[in-house]
Amino acid sequence: MVKRGRTTGALEAIGTQRKARDALVSERRREAETLANLKSEAGAITARVHRIEVEAAPIMYVAQLLGGTTEQAIRLLILLMVLTCDPLALALTATASRPKAKNAF
Repeated sequence: MVKRGRTTGALEAIGTQRKARDALVSERRREAETLANLKSEAGAITARVHRIEVEAAPIMYVAQLLGGTTEQAIRLLILLMVLTCDPLALALTATASRPKAKNAF
């Protein structure tokens, strides 16, 4: 446009292009911030998933070892804990559930 003698038009075109570039730069910054936020959220979610997998690994191992589901493995572990940790409760349950003798009176 300058070669044709239209300097005013060239200046207006430069101004328009500058505004468009500034808008694109600000949009790119916003999108970069959004991407960084999404990546940090994805990292936090991945860490949480890893923590849950680590916590569930022993139960999943027992389930695979016995060839059952994780629910069956959990029930078995609870039963083993009750049997080993609370024998007095078992003794009380056994004595309470046996048939009572009739009184001789």
